[in-house]
Amino acid sequence: MQEMNRMFGYLKTILRVLKMKDSVTVSLFSGFLGTLVMDASNLLLWRTRNTEALYGHIAGSVYVRPFRTNQRKNFWLGQITHLVTGAILAYPLNLLLIRTGKDYTTIKGAFFGAVTWEFIYGVGQRFEVFSTKPHMTKTHYAELFNNILYGIATAKALVAFSEPSIHADHPSKKAALNTTVKKTQINTVQPIYADTPSDVEGTALM
Repeated sequence: MQEMNRMFGYLKTILRVLKMKDSVTVSLFSGFLGTLVMDASNLLLWRTRNTEALYGHIAGSVYVRPFRTNQRKNFWLGQITHLVTGAILAYPLNLLLIRTGKDYTTIKGAFFGAVTWEFIYGVGQRFEVFSTKPHMTKTHYAELFNNILYGIATAKALVAFSEPSIHADHPSKKAALNTTVKKTQINTVQPIYADTPSDVEGTALM
């Protein structure tokens, strides 16, 4: 139990040290972490034959023919491209969190991941940006799952490694909340106390 508490203490210290104030830096770092999670899922699905290619193959096919992506130099070229793309795509997600707040992070991250799947993977396949062509439907589902996982992991990392001031509540939300509180205070019935002492009032009634 003490070792577990010590481990959580170390994690809290690491998170405190890694808190970043610059939105671009934290976006790139969080996007990189989200892409690593995405790659881990992709590797697991590839080894269990639930997808046909790794992201190094898919991204590498932008530059070379599909059969040449099996060469190590071309595979790593694609992998670097994939990591850079994932890091850059975290910035729009960070802007979304800055605009809307850090509540419902999982839903926002999953939505953003699905959008990236549609535009990066779907449009890329449709307009033949990638020369690698999947032949099985389960590959497309695997890509959707990986992109949703990327969005969730990146959103969680953005909240975890950002200074609280970056994802503070939007000013419009605060203004609306303050207005509601003021209206509530105005509409609240205040108790009325008589200035006349009770003994004097009783004498006057007699």
